[in-house]
Order: sequence, then C-alpha cells, then structure tokens
Amino acid sequence: MILILTRFEDDRTVLRLSQFLQDQGADLVIISQSMLEQPSSFFISNDSNGGVRRTLCLVDRKIDLEEVQSAWLWRSWRPEPLLSRFRPLFAKRDEWRFFENEWVAFHKGVALTLAFHHVFCVNPPPWNTAFEEKCCQLAVAAEVGFRIPPTLYTTRLPIVQEFYEEHCGSIIYKPFRGYLQTIKPQQDDDLWLTRQLFTNRVNSEDLVEAEGFMPTPGIFQPYIAKQIELRIVVVGRQLFACAIHSQGSERSRDDWRHYDFANTLHEPYNLPADVAQKIHRLMDRLGLVFGSIDMILTPQGDYVFLEINPNGQFDFVARLAGLPIYEHLATMLLAGKVEYSIPPEEQEVRHAD
Repeated sequence: MILILTRFEDDRTVLRLSQFLQDQGADLVIISQSMLEQPSSFFISNDSNGGVRRTLCLVDRKIDLEEVQSAWLWRSWRPEPLLSRFRPLFAKRDEWRFFENEWVAFHKGVALTLAFHHVFCVNPPPWNTAFEEKCCQLAVAAEVGFRIPPTLYTTRLPIVQEFYEEHCGSIIYKPFRGYLQTIKPQQDDDLWLTRQLFTNRVNSEDLVEAEGFMPTPGIFQPYIAKQIELRIVVVGRQLFACAIHSQGSERSRDDWRHYDFANTLHEPYNLPADVAQKIHRLMDRLGLVFGSIDMILTPQGDYVFLEINPNGQFDFVARLAGLPIYEHLATMLLAGKVEYSIPPEEQEVRHAD
C-alpha cells in the first residue's frame, strides 16, 4: 500500500502522481486534511503480543500501518485561512493559532510514526520539514563544495546598510518562509485577494528603521547576475534539471516565481558531472531522497547554489521541460527504495549521475 499525505486532495500534483500510481496497479490511499476532518482517527495501542498497533481509521477504511510500504509526504496539514469554512476562526487570533498549531503537530506526529515504523517516506521525517529552513542547508551546501552567495541573516537594518554598501548597493532580500497576505473583499464580493512576498532587490530607502520598527529576521544576499536559472528536481539518485531563461522577461528577471511562461523558456538541461556529484553528496548529508534545488548559472559560467526545498513544486518543470519526474517518483514509491529500476521506456532521460 502507498499513502499520500497532502493538504489538498485536489492538488494538481497529487492528482497527476495518483494517476501514474494507479496505472501501475498500486493500492493507493490519499489522506488529506479535509478527510481527517470527517469521522476519522489515528489509534496507537499495545497489541496482544507485546508489540504496538498503529491504525488509521478513515470513513470507509481501516489501515494497519503494517500494510503500508511507502508514503509521499506532500507539504503539510497547515490549515488554509482563505478557505471559507476557516475564515470566522481566522479572525480570532488566539483560537486560530491554537487550531493551526494542532494540525501542524498532528501532521508531524503521523509522519514521524510512519518513518519509525520503517515505511519508506518521501521525504524521511523529520528532515522533510526540518530542511525547509534555509540557514543550515546553505552551510551544508558549502561544505560539500558548492559556491554559495555570502548571506546575511539579521533583524536590524543598520547592519543590512553595511552589507548593502559592501556590495555596492546591489543586494536582495528574501523571507525565511513564504509570506501570503490576504486582503478582505468588498462587502458584496466573496473573492479574496492575496499578495505574496518573493525575492526583491533592496534600495537604500528600504533600510531606514522608521518609528515603531519591529526587528524581524530576514535573509540578505548580493544580487547575482544570471545567464539562466536552474530548477533541479532530485528523485532518488536521478536528477532532472530544467533551465529557466528568466532573463528573457522583465517580470521574472529578479525571481522566476513572478511567472511569465509566455516569455520565459523552460527546457531540459544537462548538468556537469561535478555539479551532479555535489548534489548527491548534499542529499546524503541532509537525509533527503527528493527535493527541488534552485541554482544560478552566472554569465561567467559559475554554478551558484541558492537553496533546496524538500517539498518543492515540480509540476511546471515536468510539463514545460517534458521531464519524466512523475514517472520516476511513482516508480520509487512502488519500489519502496531509492535504488529503483527505471522502466525501459524511460531510459532516454536527460539527467546526470
């Protein structure tokens, strides 16, 4: 049996992977937050033989974890405040914080239980969420031989001002976690607006601490000139690299997540062998079997590591660059191990070992 733990069961990535697994005859169970809002439970107890029983009780099925071979832990069960059923609670700060933290803790607990029950997890807890944090992973990347940007983490703008001057006024800021601002609709309009915070260039006027300034940790790096950007999806020992020609659009020049697909070419990319070897060493050091890596290829031909996301989106890479990522992820889950056999029809894969 294969479990998929996901926030939303109708997530496009979940639906596409599910189709590949079902086409291979997998016994697949998708467990989402909304499913566990139904009459469901997770039960742990001693068994009659002195062991431990771990049982997921869903509306229409009871699952003993002994039956589970692999699990894909996709994102988390953090409640989404934009959903209409959550909005009244979201307006109550203390209640919402408790509600959200309970869901996060429950998700982590279930995931850790799977891992300690010898279920093959993509990714293995606790590293599936631990390495969403950016400080340690950057240091480890440097240790395995990657060039990284000099990076400043600070809460105070005067320190950033010194960094700004050191790098000739050419630096960027990015948050530790994605920031999503929700804007309430007009009285008769139920369409909520959202605003996201990505990587941004820093200007001198941004570095003034106004009255009432609240020290907030932030990430600051020199702006790195780009020939192309790379999104590299790692599935076990396979690497799928996509070149993102972000400099072809003013909208995506500073951060390709300001999507402009019509003017930004995405194509398969062949990684140099030494870069591929460093990626494998990084994955081994971090204890990950899956991840999406962001890198920059500079105009001088240098590869600069930016970050790895253990839960990074890959659907757009698979679609736009025509890379068989879903097929390989499904095969790895079915095998229940990193060393899986590639189907003959997938031998023509653009990747480097």
